[in-house]
Amino acid sequence: MPNEVLDNFEEVSGWSAIASGQARLDISQDQGPRGKALRLDFDFHGGGGFVVARKLFALAIPESYGFRFHVRGVAPSNIFEFKLVDSLNQNVWRYRQDVFDFPADWRLLEIKSHQIEFAWGPLGGGPARDVAAIELVIAAGPGGQGTVWFDELCFEDTTYRLTPQVEAASARPGYEPRAIFDPAAAAGWRSASADPQWLLIDFQQEREYGGLVIHWETGWQAQ
Repeated sequence: MPNEVLDNFEEVSGWSAIASGQARLDISQDQGPRGKALRLDFDFHGGGGFVVARKLFALAIPESYGFRFHVRGVAPSNIFEFKLVDSLNQNVWRYRQDVFDFPADWRLLEIKSHQIEFAWGPLGGGPARDVAAIELVIAAGPGGQGTVWFDELCFEDTTYRLTPQVEAASARPGYEPRAIFDPAAAAGWRSASADPQWLLIDFQQEREYGGLVIHWETGWQAQ
């Protein structure tokens, strides 16, 4: 699925400002690399706390996904968080960098699903599924004041939906290479030779995966 532009910031009235304590946040529109951009001017007034730019987005979150946007700033290296909030406004998932060096020039920031973790809420954990709002958060590390710009917030469904192609150096009848993806306990690949063997998995596209687990059948371990 190609990138879906969630917000090109040609209109910023949907974004609301939230600030804690003495902190202040002003939201406005400014020039971006491809038209208009979202501009956040913040000031912690010598204290701590956080500032939040929030907008409602109704998103059904797939198994694998990513967000991307352009960012630049003239600001101290504070905490930066990208948050997803559910419709109950109670469960939160976030991408967090404790020391975010806001680049002076526009830079593309890509956030992948494995970088977004459950933060808090009554669900107690698990991946995000239905999201009602996105929040851009700057929390005080050194604090101070500054200006940060965002442009072209995009969302991409990167869920893998193809069938991998599998080849091997050899195979016994009934234990073909493609059987490695068969959930049946009796299935699996067995080579037909004691010579050095190889197994090739072609996912047919670039994809993310957490790892590859090999379960060796007793007596058939690699030597």
